[in-house]
Amino acid sequence: MDQEKESTRFTILKTALDLFALRGYDAVGVQEIVDESGVTKPTLYHHFGNKRGLLDAIIDRYGNQMYAVIDRGATYSHDIVMNLTILAREYVAFALSHQAYFRFHLALLSTPPENISSAAYQSFRTAFNERLERLFREASADHGNMKGRERLYSENFQGMLRAWALLVVNREIELSDETLNRVVHFFMHGIFS
Repeated sequence: MDQEKESTRFTILKTALDLFALRGYDAVGVQEIVDESGVTKPTLYHHFGNKRGLLDAIIDRYGNQMYAVIDRGATYSHDIVMNLTILAREYVAFALSHQAYFRFHLALLSTPPENISSAAYQSFRTAFNERLERLFREASADHGNMKGRERLYSENFQGMLRAWALLVVNREIELSDETLNRVVHFFMHGIFS
C-alpha cells in the first residue's frame, strides 16, 4: 500500500476511534466519520468495507498492541508480584499513550453482549482473559493456595488495572512506582494471607 493510501486509511481509522471513544460506536454514523476525516463515503468503504470493518480494523490495530503489552507482562517469571507490577506499569503506560483506544476499550467491555461492537470485541476479550488466567495458573504451581481461583484473580486484577489506569488517564492521580507497588501488594495480600 502506498504512503498516501496508508495515510488516508490511518486518518479515517484515527478519526473513527476518537469519535467512538467520545460517544460510543452506536452513536457515530459513517457520514460523521467521513465529514471529520475529510474523505468521501466511497473512500471509507474502499478501505474498510463498512462501519463494522472499520471497527474490526481499530480492534485489530490497537487491540493487538494492547494484547502484546499484556502478553509480555504475563510471561511468568516465578515472581508473581514482579509480574503483576510490570504488567500494571505497562498497562497504564499503554493507556496513557493510547487514550482514545483505552476509553473505547472500556466502553466495549461494558457493551451488552447482543450489541455488534461487543460481538466484534469478544475474541480479543477472551484472549486477554485467557492470558491472565494462564499467568495465575502458572503462579499457582509456586503458590498452592491460588489453585482453582485463576479466573477470580484474573477478573479482579483486570478490574483493578482498569480502575487505576482510568484514574491516571483522567489525571486524577499520578501513578508513581511507590503507589504502583502498594496497589499490587494490596491485591496480593488476599492471596498470600
